[in-house]
Amino acid sequence: MDLKHLRYFLAVASEGTFTAAAQRLGMTQPALSRAIRALEDGVGTALFARGHQGAELTAAGRMLAEDARGIDEYARAAIARVARFGQGGPRLRVTARACDVATLQALVDSYNAQYEPHAVATVADWRVQADELRAGAADVGLLRVPFENPGLDSDPVRIDERVALLPRSHPLAGRDSIDRAELAGEAFPRWVDMPPAETAFWTGTDRVAHDWRPGPLVRNGAEYASAVRLGQAIGFVPRTLLPELPLTGISVVPVHGLSPSELHVVWAATATSPDVARFVRHAQLTGA
Repeated sequence: MDLKHLRYFLAVASEGTFTAAAQRLGMTQPALSRAIRALEDGVGTALFARGHQGAELTAAGRMLAEDARGIDEYARAAIARVARFGQGGPRLRVTARACDVATLQALVDSYNAQYEPHAVATVADWRVQADELRAGAADVGLLRVPFENPGLDSDPVRIDERVALLPRSHPLAGRDSIDRAELAGEAFPRWVDMPPAETAFWTGTDRVAHDWRPGPLVRNGAEYASAVRLGQAIGFVPRTLLPELPLTGISVVPVHGLSPSELHVVWAATATSPDVARFVRHAQLTGA
């Protein structure tokens, strides 16, 4: 058995028919059928129940599919990491969202100063940052909770208080502090393509359910702050991110009953690189 046969197997499992899988793989259907038969002979059991409606995984096939996906992902990630290293690039690619770029740069600079200049800082699209770590396109990331963590390991490096951003005209803008319940029913900016767990976090409804209204769609911190300044919404952000935002016309007010923002250092669960381990330890010791 080799990776090629496992990928053939996963293609059939995904497509549901040998014909569709063969087209996806760019091979003939008879050749694919022979390869799957050889795989079944090798494991000593049928992996598919073949019929007029296609190919359905057997109980053994479902078991293999679960493990095979992990093996395939691990192999692809390993190849991606080696390919980057072989091209003379840095040993470590460390990513963060644009809002955490100052923390990212400080961490990478201090790491390179203490060891050797082998790490490079890169801004990541938050929608694919975790996937890049799993796939080996990046080695270490700075991610804020919540994030999808299958296939990843992480450790917290810092916990940041969150504060409210209110337009100066807001009735509560002059207060010394606010309780989260006092902001029920407010509109909040909505990040494009944000999953439900992160939406709950950004609207302050991850701990206790509060009514809220959808505000403008935003793609970056400048748009987020603009929505607040124009009175279209209010927002909750980590206090450490305030220097990255244009705050003209905006009041910053502490909020009680709001979950903090946890910054984690994150890496692929399959990673065995001593450089990754060393960078993780450095992030933990410096507190990012």
